[in-house]
Amino acid sequence: MNICRKLIVTLLTLVIVCAASISRAQPRIPLVAALFHGTESAYRGRLDAFRDGMRELGYVEGKNYRMEVRWSDTQLDRLPALARELLQLRPDVAVASPVLATQAFNRESKIVPIVMAGGVGALRLGLIESMARPGGNVTGVSNQGDDLTQKLFQLVKEIAPRAKRVIALSSGQGAAEPDARSASRDAAKAYGMTLIDAWADSPETIRKVSALCEQKRCEALVFLLDPYFTSRRTEVIALATKLRRPAVYSGGSEFVEDGGLIGYSADPRALFHRTANYVDKILKGAKPADLPVEQPTRFDIVVNLKTAKTLGVKIPDSILVQATRVIE
Repeated sequence: MNICRKLIVTLLTLVIVCAASISRAQPRIPLVAALFHGTESAYRGRLDAFRDGMRELGYVEGKNYRMEVRWSDTQLDRLPALARELLQLRPDVAVASPVLATQAFNRESKIVPIVMAGGVGALRLGLIESMARPGGNVTGVSNQGDDLTQKLFQLVKEIAPRAKRVIALSSGQGAAEPDARSASRDAAKAYGMTLIDAWADSPETIRKVSALCEQKRCEALVFLLDPYFTSRRTEVIALATKLRRPAVYSGGSEFVEDGGLIGYSADPRALFHRTANYVDKILKGAKPADLPVEQPTRFDIVVNLKTAKTLGVKIPDSILVQATRVIE
């Protein structure tokens, strides 16, 4: 009986030792933790672009890398807890969009590499020391702010040359809010417009902009670069449609595909695709501090001619020849 018992113990010990050896022999699959300040439906296309970029670099999800994704559903107060939850999984790289999500990660860790997938305001928030040498654990791709805002007002001038009273709308929550507001004031002054500042951070406040527009006799709308509007495209497009005013969106093709009149921005899906290159370099040993932050060099003008017809707006040829895409 003792011999049998000793034999069983010996066999169990051998099984445990073999299992441990096999476990040590299998390399750990890198984990990418992704946090988005928005809704899953709004960011799905962008996340798919990131996955496409990883696939083109030879990564197969579930085979040689893993992903854990969280969404804030546009609730700012959820970002800290979601960031902590993801960091507790001990990711090899964290991916975040926009900058507010990047900030949430950075507040919790100065060690885990963090890659921005677009957004504006990393310098303002102190997440990086400079574009050329980020200096910490944050790098990635960033939108451009002031030039973008100036172009939005220029487009208003071209599609509605008689419009003088223009609403500039944001949620007030974005990391680049002060810069966007300053740039909108400068642009409105340059084009001889009266600027009407407005803020909306919920479906209810978006609807209230309609009354403000009527009260202030607004003639056009500019939707400033703002992560909140990315997830609320349906509501902001419905606002412009109800008012029957020409509107320019800084969200580019996504807004125009959903019925907006005209959009101008870097392609957010291209930025997410580019983010995969940063993740690849970091997984291969590069340090975020040494990887310059990239800004887009191409910006798309997307026009919806069906919406233009509905609003009675004639899109000038000067815009149509520049348009990256025209939806008819």
